[in-house]
Amino acid sequence: MIIDTSELFDTEILVGKGLNSRIFHLHSFILKSASPYFRSTLTTKKVDNNNIIKLKKPNISVEIFDIIINYIYTGKLNITDDVKTIIDLLVAADELRINKLSSYIEDYLIMNDELLKQNFIFIQNFTIKYVKYTKLSQFCKDAFQQDPSLIFKAKDFTKIKREILLDILIKNNHSLKPIEIWDKIIEWSIVQSNKLSSSNIETFKAYIQQFIPYINFKEIEPLDFFQKIEPLKNILDDKIYNQLLEYYSFNHMNRISKIINSKSLLLLSKLIEIAETNNCSMNNINLYGFRLLLRGSQNGFDHKSFHEFCDNKGPTITIAKIKGVNEILGGYNPHSWGSKCNYVKTGKSFIFSLNQNNLLNSIISKEIYDDVTKESNFIRSMSGPEFGSDLILLLLSDNVDTNKGRYCRNNYEKRIRNSDDEFEIEEYEVFQVYKNFN
Repeated sequence: MIIDTSELFDTEILVGKGLNSRIFHLHSFILKSASPYFRSTLTTKKVDNNNIIKLKKPNISVEIFDIIINYIYTGKLNITDDVKTIIDLLVAADELRINKLSSYIEDYLIMNDELLKQNFIFIQNFTIKYVKYTKLSQFCKDAFQQDPSLIFKAKDFTKIKREILLDILIKNNHSLKPIEIWDKIIEWSIVQSNKLSSSNIETFKAYIQQFIPYINFKEIEPLDFFQKIEPLKNILDDKIYNQLLEYYSFNHMNRISKIINSKSLLLLSKLIEIAETNNCSMNNINLYGFRLLLRGSQNGFDHKSFHEFCDNKGPTITIAKIKGVNEILGGYNPHSWGSKCNYVKTGKSFIFSLNQNNLLNSIISKEIYDDVTKESNFIRSMSGPEFGSDLILLLLSDNVDTNKGRYCRNNYEKRIRNSDDEFEIEEYEVFQVYKNFN
């Protein structure tokens, strides 16, 4: 093939710069037939002593020019799925005025809409500079109007301009959850701060604060708030942070628990992490979340309801408010509840008495581990949640369900209440425990 042998070439084009350059030996009559740019340039360019026309194209890479020359000579186009390469090819085709190739590349991109969405910021910036590519420009407008959140999902998200990001938050009609938006704002701000090569917290803070008024913090789950936002409280205005803290500690908790507040849930989450990983640090960040399965006042205080809503749900945490006193008891079961009469050895179970006025005064009692005699979670078909013979909730009286419970230290290390008398349960809740992988 003539392109491979360079036989009878009369044109020499130096492409690229420095070590990343290459000389192409080509034929003017073929180049002129493919491109008005070559037709004009090669017609007016003087030849050297060897009757060779010499050109330089330092702004086009060797890789891109090689693709274009192969297309001109063979009519075949080798396109990868790398968007930057495709756009570089489109820019080069535009510069060389190979209009048929430009139209083909634009149509190829339009047909690969997922590829465009993944690289949305890059494509949008291209259409702003090259307004002639109206199909790509219209795609960006339509895609953004249908789903503004695709900007957050684009892998080149951190390259988005501040004005565009702010406009998206002001419109606030995206499909992402507020905590996901918070994560993206943090990600974007970190990248912008690093661009300035500054480790100053004030720089990072300045980037984030401009977006804070447009994040709906009150739609963020409490555990996400305390795990992801509370550690960065210094970047929030003190007044705003205190209002949010009050909201999450009181009002918002009705969505999760009617018995304990978010700080108590966070403590239980950390205790579960310690029990599951045997890591005694209280600075764990890979915390557990809670999903309400049953609430006594809504679903009943009978054993049938307990098993209907709570069996075969995996690990659970049970919380009970004792009637007439400021006392909260409960326990963690790392296994599923069930209706068979059996003992289950866990090595990870614990029971507790929470002091919400001062969580440091709460009592956490771990299971006594004994391979021979001691078991922790005792589950019967005729009962509610039982933690060994220590803490039993929903006692039966003459085979009739009651909202009473009983405590007696036996299979757990510490005593969690002073009295062994039966107690009446004002409210109790059972939560499914799941791992947060955010």
